[in-house]
Amino acid sequence: MCALVTVFSLNPSSTSATETTKCYPHEEVYFSCLAGKKVLSICASGNSSPESGYVQYRVGQKNRLELEYPDKPYPPKDKFTISDITGGNLNIRHLKFTNGKFNYVIYQGDVSGIYVKKNGKTISNLTCQDGKYQTISPRALRGIKTVAPIDGID
Repeated sequence: MCALVTVFSLNPSSTSATETTKCYPHEEVYFSCLAGKKVLSICASGNSSPESGYVQYRVGQKNRLELEYPDKPYPPKDKFTISDITGGNLNIRHLKFTNGKFNYVIYQGDVSGIYVKKNGKTISNLTCQDGKYQTISPRALRGIKTVAPIDGID
């Protein structure tokens, strides 16, 4: 069971007064956005290094959890990686994980979202609506293993 957290924004430039995530109240929101009718969230707790705490991806409609990866709160060391792709005017970040035959890439750049590949082919690409958490938190860089971009995935 997953709790929904409504975050009240005091930022007047925010597009919404409230924002829903799939993170529990004690968790840090590394990323979250509304894509269509689904809420996509990367939630963390106690994650000061790839070997500590946990990171989980959760997705579903506002009142229903469709997928939680991993299904138990494990340290992200062998589960998640992050690529920071910067140069010139580029500032793109990819947070990646594999679940079975599926590669998931949460991306942040001019637009944010998630794409899913199976056997090298993109089978889904959801873009985020504007929101407070649609950029990947810089704190994720300290707690998730940083890797170079991977051809065919990034």
